[in-house]
Amino acid sequence: MAQAKIKMMQGTHQSDSGFNAPQKTSAAFVEGAPVKLSSGNLVACSTANGASSTTTYVKASSTSNILGIAQGKAAASSTNNLLVTKIQEGMELIGNLVHATASSAKVSKVGSTVYLGKDKSSDTHYGWSLSAPGASSASYVQGKIVRLVDPASTVNGRVQVQVTKGGALSAF
Repeated sequence: MAQAKIKMMQGTHQSDSGFNAPQKTSAAFVEGAPVKLSSGNLVACSTANGASSTTTYVKASSTSNILGIAQGKAAASSTNNLLVTKIQEGMELIGNLVHATASSAKVSKVGSTVYLGKDKSSDTHYGWSLSAPGASSASYVQGKIVRLVDPASTVNGRVQVQVTKGGALSAF
């Protein structure tokens, strides 16, 4: 059985997980996209394709700049404030497992390392990929699975992940 994909959301038992900021007038990102601040405005994080070229990850250079996950869609020519679910090391987020081959987007154990990414051809929302981005995988936003939300081996199953690398405060 495959799980319907959801937008990334905060894990349980977290406080101080929201942040409001105006979007840049030229910003173009969907709800659930990783965002950062640029001159005080929200913009989409830079992305890079992984070693297989089928998965898109937050670019390694944005790992310490990512503020969080947008909880609203950027509207053209707008400077409206949008809510962002913050990402920083130690926080937990729930999202789907993603993979270029859907049948491979499943996990059976807690403790696996995952990377914030999406299949570039079929995913709208970011999730957690078991596939390493490439040779410098340690430089990307990553975490450890701490809980399986859906039964083990569910395709695109939801997992709760504790962020171990990444976020605007990770440089401190």
